[in-house]
Amino acid sequence: MNEQSAIDELYALIRFVYAKRHRLAEKIIAAFEEALADKTDPGERQAVIAHWLDFYQAHKYRKLMRRRRSTDRERMLPCSACGYPISQRHHLWDIATHGENRVTVQLCANCHELHHLMYNAVARDSVYSQKLIRHLLAARQPPPEAVIRIFGWLRAILSYEVESGWLESYKLSDLWIEDRLGWRAYLNSLSTAAGA
Repeated sequence: MNEQSAIDELYALIRFVYAKRHRLAEKIIAAFEEALADKTDPGERQAVIAHWLDFYQAHKYRKLMRRRRSTDRERMLPCSACGYPISQRHHLWDIATHGENRVTVQLCANCHELHHLMYNAVARDSVYSQKLIRHLLAARQPPPEAVIRIFGWLRAILSYEVESGWLESYKLSDLWIEDRLGWRAYLNSLSTAAGA
């Protein structure tokens, strides 16, 4: 990348980071231009530009990863899985991977935790999450209808992440999911309980 392209990228980053504070962004750019004008050595100029590019790229990343606060209206919506009257906004597309996004669903605290445990047990192969999820499924909490709905969302998310290349394809297999969650055993226990 030539020097002018790097400077253009830097200025775009500064304007992005300070999008709501336009005057401040322009002051920072003017100060940078003034400081860069004093540098005559091309290596020194390149080092200064590279430093500030890294700095503002990190700021951009943090800004993209920042969660927006839930609104009162969102908090008063029922849980999409079990119907509990107060909920939290859950990002179906993980914020750590995708940044703040609008692919969300309203879940109560229990269903929210259940979804994270299921995802971590399968996608991250977390032994801790696997133990907890098996305990929850054995206790039949939350209600089976909610668990089945959350499991459907989990499969859809795993499928999307496999198609996008973010997750290994074997983590979508029935065998892998069964081994991590004991899903068939859970469904069989529901059938047995319904038949009794």
